[in-house]
Amino acid sequence: MNLKSIKNILLDEFKALQYWFITSYPESYIGVSLRKKYWTSKLKKCGSSPEFKQRSGIGFPELVEVGDNFSIGNGSLITAAGSKGIYIGNNVGIARGTYIHASNHRTDGLDIPIIKQGVTSIDIGFKGKKYGVVIEDDVWIGSNVVILSGTKIGKGSVIAAGAVVSGEFLSSSVIVGNPARVSMKRNLNNL
Repeated sequence: MNLKSIKNILLDEFKALQYWFITSYPESYIGVSLRKKYWTSKLKKCGSSPEFKQRSGIGFPELVEVGDNFSIGNGSLITAAGSKGIYIGNNVGIARGTYIHASNHRTDGLDIPIIKQGVTSIDIGFKGKKYGVVIEDDVWIGSNVVILSGTKIGKGSVIAAGAVVSGEFLSSSVIVGNPARVSMKRNLNNL
């Protein structure tokens, strides 16, 4: 092993320790500030007043756009790996333990082990671009929700805790279950 290889290994180790330290730091002034500075510098686009809770993470942040007043809860993970990206609008809250993944493993080749088939992503056209997941403005996502590739959540929607979400949901939907379905529409009569 040459000196350049050792240097690269040590640099990778340092980055991994930095990530662990920042994401694991307690919910204090320093922890909140570290996470905000770290993630806003990594994201493709980040609006004002973001909040990144302890142990939350974003895979391939250079493909993720978030709007103003975004919040991601403890232990939640967003990853854009293998996709054209993830769009999250303004005033979106993600509760603890939620998982958003913009791609899936390919499974179409019976002669190739699934683990070696790579990934695929369903592209959604939105605002003149393509994304693997789109979450419009003013959406609340409950605890332990799973959102899969090709999902589009309309403005003003609510996703109940534990839902497994795939597909397109219109504005003001209350989304529940596994597989997810619309249980009702939000309106002035049921607020």
